[in-house]
Formats: sequence, C-alpha cells, structure tokens
Amino acid sequence: MKALFALTIMLMTLAASAYTFHMPVEIDSTTTPEVLMPGDTAVLAIHMENGAAEYGVGGENARGATVSTPVQRTDLEGSAEIEVLSGDFEDVGLIGPTDRVVLYYKIRAEEDIPDGTYFLNFTVHAGYDKETIGRRIPVRIDSSGLGLARADSAGISTISLNVANPRANTLNAVTIVPEASGVTFSPEEYYVGTMDPDEVFTISFRLEPSQPNQPIQNARNLSFYSRFKNGDTWHRSEKYNTTYSPAPAASSGSPLLPAAGVAALLLVGAAIFIWRRRLSKAYSAGKEA
Repeated sequence: MKALFALTIMLMTLAASAYTFHMPVEIDSTTTPEVLMPGDTAVLAIHMENGAAEYGVGGENARGATVSTPVQRTDLEGSAEIEVLSGDFEDVGLIGPTDRVVLYYKIRAEEDIPDGTYFLNFTVHAGYDKETIGRRIPVRIDSSGLGLARADSAGISTISLNVANPRANTLNAVTIVPEASGVTFSPEEYYVGTMDPDEVFTISFRLEPSQPNQPIQNARNLSFYSRFKNGDTWHRSEKYNTTYSPAPAASSGSPLLPAAGVAALLLVGAAIFIWRRRLSKAYSAGKEA
C-alpha cells in the first residue's frame, strides 16, 4: 500500500514538472485616428482575445482544451510625449474561448512631439496563476497637413488650386479659406469634406472686386489656408500665398490709326482730283483741234 502511494506521488510530481502554463491571451491594438498629429487626442483600442481553443492551456498535456481566462487588471503606461488620459481597468472578468474584449483608452500627443512611432507599455495581469503579459503598443505621429498648389485656371477672373492629402489616414471636414485685400471670392470658402489618403481635389474660386465700380486692374496677393479634422481634433494649415494677375483689357487700337485713315483719304482725293483735271485738259485740247 505504501509503495502504491509513493508511486502515485511520484507520477503526480512528474506530471507537474511537465506542466507549463500558457496564458491564452492575444493582444493587438488600433488608434482612431490611425495616425496622430501633434496635439491630437485619440482613442486607443486594445483588443484581447482568448486563444485557448487554438493553443490550449497547459502545454502539450492540455493542448486543445477550451477554458475561460480571468483578467484581473490592465495597466497602460504613458510616455514623455504621449499622455494617457484614461484610468486602468480592474476586474475585467473572464474571457471565454475565442471571445474578444476591447479596452478603450484616451491618449493625447504633446504639441511639440516629433514625427515617428512611439510605444506605450501595456501590461495584463490574468490567468488562474496570476500571470503577467507585457506588450508594447505602437502609436504613429505625423505632422503633415494638407498640401495646396496652384492649378490651371478654369477661366477668366478665376483661380484654381489642387488640394492634396499626403497623410496615411483620412481627414474630415476639409475646408479651404481664401484671403485677399480688395477682392471678393465666390464661394467665400470651399468645403471639400472627407479626403482619403493620397487623394487630390481641384477647386476654383471666382474673383470679383470688392467695389463694383472699381475693377481689378493690378496684380493682387492672395492667401489660402485649409481647416480640417484629424479624428476629433481641429487643425489649421499654414497659409499658401500666390499672386493673381487680371487679364489685360481689350485693346482699342493705336491712336495713330484715325490720323492715318484721314491721310489716306486725302491722298485718294488728291489723286482723283489730279486725274480728273488731266482728263479735262486732254478733252479740251482734242476739242480745239
């Protein structure tokens, strides 16, 4: 009996030594907007999925087992450039096999943050043995705004611009606003709306004098800027400056043309007079003969 008991204890010890716990939690993340600009506030969504059905829990001895994984706490640590505005989560609960839990954190990028990819430390305390998983969550920063450039004008008294979105994410509520002295624009501002990555729009403004009785005769300095939203944060671009030159007025002809016309008429009249005089003399001579 004692031998059987000792054998049972030995087998249990061997099984325990062969047991390796695998906490079946897969972690990935997304940010909205996908790419932040300096000063942006964004929502960071961290997805946790129970992969027990695929990986098992307990190494080779338990592969294929489907169990729920308890999540006790999660921690998201900010950095000097990116601040975490939301608190950590406590007692998240059980995540069943193939189930997915999404945790939402609000984050904010500093106004002077350089472009690049930053990593926030995320820690999950989970499992029946209270294991800890650490992940580095990427956050991308790009300060690029909308691009404005002169385009071929659609007609007289108009100016056209190409509006380009060079970013890797969509921008919303895009509006182009013109400015100039002594000039009225139609429309007063151009609403483009949503612009996808690498999308280009061509827009046109009609220019009219601010005073109806004073037409635009000289070149005018024009400025344009864009206003748009990246996620929930409003931005305004730097001004794009250009010059508008009005079409030259239709020429009324040289002032010498009327005088030249009069001179030509006089010459023709003189020629006719001389010809008629000679003709009259020839006729008189023939009659006398």
